[in-house]
Amino acid sequence: MSGDKSNSAINGLPPISPEALESFQENRNIIIKETVSRSLKRDHEVEHHGEKAPELLTTGLEFTTKMLEAAMSMGEVVLLADELKWAQDRLPHDGVQMDHVLNRFKIYREVINETLPSGYANEITTFIDWMISYQQALMEQD
Repeated sequence: MSGDKSNSAINGLPPISPEALESFQENRNIIIKETVSRSLKRDHEVEHHGEKAPELLTTGLEFTTKMLEAAMSMGEVVLLADELKWAQDRLPHDGVQMDHVLNRFKIYREVINETLPSGYANEITTFIDWMISYQQALMEQD
């Protein structure tokens, strides 16, 4: 065993219930907007984006949300793994540090817990927790 958490973690999770997915989709814009708002308060993580910070964070979270929805509906975390690997290669070219991405995932998780009914939030945060763990594993490999 190599101790590489990132490869052993791509076995998948059970798909979430249709009700939880629907609740997430109905609240997606609120979740994204609040996550962006809280992320913007972390000045040191966004100041390099200047005036485009709200737009860039929103675009990134919209993409993450689409990938998350697909992964949750199928129980396929490999979609998320591919996105996180891509982000690790691409985002540093835009001045985005991986610990900033990790912090945004944690904020995203917090907002989901505050926005959705607890049962649905618990189903969804299983996937967010996976993303956080995977992101941490990728960062440890660097």
